[in-house]
Amino acid sequence: MGRPFAVATHSKQPSGIVLSEPYPLLDPGVYLARCSEATFAWARQFKKWMARLALEPQNYQGRPYSGRLCKFLGLGTNPDGPFAGPQSTFRRLYVEVNGGQPTNPEAMMAIFEGPLYEIVVETVTNDRNGKERRPEHWYSIVREIHVAAPTLQHSNNLPSNRSTLRTQTTLTTDQHSNTENLPLTVSMKEKALGSKSAVRQ
Repeated sequence: MGRPFAVATHSKQPSGIVLSEPYPLLDPGVYLARCSEATFAWARQFKKWMARLALEPQNYQGRPYSGRLCKFLGLGTNPDGPFAGPQSTFRRLYVEVNGGQPTNPEAMMAIFEGPLYEIVVETVTNDRNGKERRPEHWYSIVREIHVAAPTLQHSNNLPSNRSTLRTQTTLTTDQHSNTENLPLTVSMKEKALGSKSAVRQ
């Protein structure tokens, strides 16, 4: 006969189970977005440093969604500190935001929180093993991100999304979560010294 199921006792029993923030699910397409928060941390699950840009689409008119749409950028696997190589996606985006090659070897994350970006959103429909997910478990990722054209940076009349695919999804495999739920062992938000408007260091 098996041992009885043991239940841990607490002085105060929780009233329920806290659920994590859901993964966002948007209509796939090309959008203009601003970064509301830029951070980097050591991602324990993936054993590497990652930058996270929390994005807020400015011209999205598709299905309602919850959760935070984020773009993750790899920063190397050395536990001693993050590093962005010359061909890394982080470095290329940083150069775009900076308006040219930086003169300071240390990048500050707050620089990403000012510009307007053009992003490509796709839908994840398969898990990491290539198995198809049930539709209720689909979620969105930011496949591409670039600084938007200068003519749009200060415009109050953002164009409507020109390529929303309401009846199609992109068959892409599981990527890094687009929420804050990565098991990060370090959380180090940086704020640049001085005004965010100073993009060239």
